[in-house]
Amino acid sequence: MEKISCVLITREPVYPEIILERLDIGFFDEILIVPECPSVYKRYEAAKKAANDIIYVQDDDCMVNYQVLFSKYNGQITNTMTKPFLEKYKDSGCTLVGWGTFFPKSMLSCFERYIEQYGIDEHLLRESDRVFTYLNQPWNTQIMPHEDLRQANDPDRMGYQLDHYKSMNEALEKCKALLVY
Repeated sequence: MEKISCVLITREPVYPEIILERLDIGFFDEILIVPECPSVYKRYEAAKKAANDIIYVQDDDCMVNYQVLFSKYNGQITNTMTKPFLEKYKDSGCTLVGWGTFFPKSMLSCFERYIEQYGIDEHLLRESDRVFTYLNQPWNTQIMPHEDLRQANDPDRMGYQLDHYKSMNEALEKCKALLVY
């Protein structure tokens, strides 16, 4: 079996036990947890420090069958989405990583290009999942169910924050400009 590093972030002081209890520790060679995480970008900073070349990430409010997802891994960003979200994001140029995603560590180099042009700005800190997926196309998206561990309309979730789509679109415009040069 290939060695996989699992990278988990949470804004909470402790990563949710409900997820940790359900992770198959034998499946992952390494689990890196960043508690009290101020930014989604920390997910990728932690991944850079991972010991393995295959990285798995997921958010702290869901569970997916990551073993089934890994069976579909092909060296591209291999992520899960639901049909409604696939439809919602189909023309955006980005995809979701929070419901579970495998990717090769080498893809993290995309951030060097972004930082060289824009620095570590507000969009990178908040929208790094969008930056990462936009700059690493194509993806291997799998339609799979996931289990929400928070209420779907929790205002703390990024997708329900008032400025979510504005911020996402601004970050994607910066990524588009990077590909022009």
